Amino acid sequence: MLFVMNRKQFKVIVGGVDIAPFGTTNEFVSAFVTNSRLMGVLVVYIRWRLDPDRRRNVAASGFHQFFYIETSEFGIESYRSIAGDDAATMLEAEQAMLGGLGAKKTDISKREAFLLIQQYAKLNEVYGEKLPDGIDEYDFILQEKIDATPEEEYALLRKTCEKLETTNQLINYFLMRLFAGDLPVAGLLSAPDLAAQLPREYFAATLCMNKIEKRTDEDGADSHICESLIETDEEHRIIVSELRLTGETVSAFDIISDFPISNVETAMKLERPEFITVYETPTDPEEIRDFLDKKYPAAMKRDADAGRLYLIFNENNHHLKEAVYRLNDDVKGMLCVTDEGQLILAAYSLPCIRKLERDARMLPFGDRLFPVAKYEFREDIFYDFIRSDSGDFVRFVDYLCDFDPERDDY
Repeated sequence: MLFVMNRKQFKVIVGGVDIAPFGTTNEFVSAFVTNSRLMGVLVVYIRWRLDPDRRRNVAASGFHQFFYIETSEFGIESYRSIAGDDAATMLEAEQAMLGGLGAKKTDISKREAFLLIQQYAKLNEVYGEKLPDGIDEYDFILQEKIDATPEEEYALLRKTCEKLETTNQLINYFLMRLFAGDLPVAGLLSAPDLAAQLPREYFAATLCMNKIEKRTDEDGADSHICESLIETDEEHRIIVSELRLTGETVSAFDIISDFPISNVETAMKLERPEFITVYETPTDPEEIRDFLDKKYPAAMKRDADAGRLYLIFNENNHHLKEAVYRLNDDVKGMLCVTDEGQLILAAYSLPCIRKLERDARMLPFGDRLFPVAKYEFREDIFYDFIRSDSGDFVRFVDYLCDFDPERDDY
């Protein structure tokens, strides 16, 4: 069974102190944007010093705004504000918003921050999505009149994108944004004469996997052949294309073949080893969840019938530098705490699962964790379990496979 991770399945919990109406007399202090635009997501942060009338209602003068932006299907997806300057609260909010992006911060001006918020708020209207709650605190940003030149908008777009270091990055990001229908960024990565000719029929697709192979023709000219597995709302397709590069841009792009594949074929294409360790815990599951919530503030959390899922992401997006790109390669590891008292660790490599095991032993209750089973699967099983109503992974595997966990202990 195929499961492709979608970040929209995870909810960012919105918080902050209600200080409405916000007013426009507060003093701008600083702002930043993450350089994650090539991934199709970014966060804009603005820090204010509250005007005297507002300071009477909060413990400190600081006011902080976070905007989480998804550029392909949403616009401004979530908003969070914090009144005051409590360091722990600020760290938790920043980790929750930025933790899964693998991005760095780029300082921007007040004008640039306002321009970004206005640009992506327009996407909410385009996609038919409501702006997030708290609009009374940021509506003044949307109402500010800004006449930006195309040159200014282009320079700001550049600021939101990381500097590419490898050919594989360029190719993977270009195809990712092209298939998503993100022409502004696909055009940014391609030569001007190519940008206007990019095909439009693949818009609104997700790049699930991409394989890059470099070739040299008889004349000594290099090209790159890519086999891309994409997902649309209706189907999965394999697109084989040829790209030529000039400097740091894609100068030629041609589709060689394009055909649909079945779900079974898709699962086979995405197949890779999965390592899972299962522990019985002596501690109340809710206490474990509370502790993990604090230990992994940057993890994406999801409550399912099987338990609470934690996705822990890499600190960067270096997986885009590889010749084989997979959608979920930014995931460092996964944890699940079930209502039946199991702690389940999962990862896609031995080093990663062993790192999760070492971390588990360092938990306050780590010396009381009882290892029940260790598995190595040739395909993804963990997400099938998460989507089931079982709270016992061993029983779930026994039911699926009649599998003895002790015979393949790694």
